[in-house]
Amino acid sequence: MKESNPASIQSLLADLPKERASLLPALWRVFEADGVLTREALAAVGEALDVPAAEVYGVASFYALFHVEAQERAPVRVCTDVVCSLFGAQELLNALRGRREKPVYAATCLGRCDAPPAALVGRQALAPASLEGVDAVLKGVQP
Repeated sequence: MKESNPASIQSLLADLPKERASLLPALWRVFEADGVLTREALAAVGEALDVPAAEVYGVASFYALFHVEAQERAPVRVCTDVVCSLFGAQELLNALRGRREKPVYAATCLGRCDAPPAALVGRQALAPASLEGVDAVLKGVQP
């Protein structure tokens, strides 16, 4: 559903109750459909659920897994919590930031303490993550 418009978002969210509790599921639906949450889409979600636009934006921007603006490349998130840090997460994060001109972020727990360090490239989890693995995912090749 690239380039959501208010009518398509209304249709996408038609079965959700018009209440604040539906906000996160609604944001996920729009994100799943478009891969990004534009300001226009956020406003349409707020209108569809009768939730103030500021609250919609606040929720969307709080969750690191949402892309709240269009990005040219898939964002890379590297877990920097304790276990991943012990296994080189900061070094991986620094190396990625040094090699890429687009978004590379530190993230809190990605839930992969079993194979640190963990990273999320777009929506694909890598554990253990490496420079080569991230590059492979960005090129569309399985690591």
